[in-house]
Amino acid sequence: MDPQSPVVRDAIVWLGQYPGYWMRAKLRLIEVRGANGETVQLLTNDLAMDAQEIGELYRQRWQIELFFKWIKQHLVIKRFYGTGQWAVYNQIWIALITYCLLVILRQRVGCRKRLLEVYKCVQLHWSAPLSVFIHSLRRKGQRKSRGKRVYPVDNIFAYTLQQYERGEAGHLDDLTYDPVD
Repeated sequence: MDPQSPVVRDAIVWLGQYPGYWMRAKLRLIEVRGANGETVQLLTNDLAMDAQEIGELYRQRWQIELFFKWIKQHLVIKRFYGTGQWAVYNQIWIALITYCLLVILRQRVGCRKRLLEVYKCVQLHWSAPLSVFIHSLRRKGQRKSRGKRVYPVDNIFAYTLQQYERGEAGHLDDLTYDPVD
């Protein structure tokens, strides 16, 4: 193999433990060295394509996966409504334009809220006057709950330990015992 090539190994393999229990189809194990020096092992049934080309396709596939992860997280595309190439393109373009408009809107209004909150505010006030929308965006949230309850676990343990040391631990065998009550 070429020492300049990122391909470290290109071998034909069968999956299984013993000769009688192997897969019937041949597979190809390709080990490729990445730009950062670490190696990645790829298993494929494509025996015709060049190993370096398969490694490059994997690297591009990873970038595509990262792009789709970003789309799911930021563009709120849960599923594609059409399966054709142009239907998917159009939906992605519309989502990108919406994302950019929300970013610009958030900047112009001087809002520090997350884009999802700006989006929800747009949904709620799309037909209201702009002043109502801006007031809604700048309004501080009104918390209704008291937050997460924190139990004094250390105090409960210390109290239970004192009971045990005093010989008052018979109630610990009872499954209905609740030290919080």
